[in-house]
Amino acid sequence: GGQEKNRRPGTENLIGIIGFGVAAMLADPEVFEAHCRPLQQQLEHRLGVEAPDAVIFGQAARRLANTTSIAMPGRLAETQVMALDLAGVAISAGAACSSGKVRSSHVLEAMGAGDLAASAIRISSGWDTTANDIDRLAEAWLRLYKQGSSFNPID
Repeated sequence: GGQEKNRRPGTENLIGIIGFGVAAMLADPEVFEAHCRPLQQQLEHRLGVEAPDAVIFGQAARRLANTTSIAMPGRLAETQVMALDLAGVAISAGAACSSGKVRSSHVLEAMGAGDLAASAIRISSGWDTTANDIDRLAEAWLRLYKQGSSFNPID
């Protein structure tokens, strides 16, 4: 055949076309927000109620539906990252573009977070994140919050 102005003969890549269409649908920011925003609200509500001195950055601002930045006063971000990793939960400290570097978020510092920036973690959700995942994360983080230095991620 002479498809695509005789540049590519043969049958159209139907699977590729369908895959691209599905990817475009999934990339719709409104659909993504509709999935992630309730999970973000679930997490932030629970942590706000059970850890009243924790600081959720930008909570009143217009922001991404899949990202929460929260500080646990008195607990370094790296400690939280390691403890949650041992509990089977993957989170990070700092900005996504600086993962792997041990440094407070310059954005939080610019927002005036001060010492809290060193205890801030970044929690992100995605298409495959479920309400159960959020509960598991919240439970592990709250154990660390409530138990302090005696935290045992295996409990």
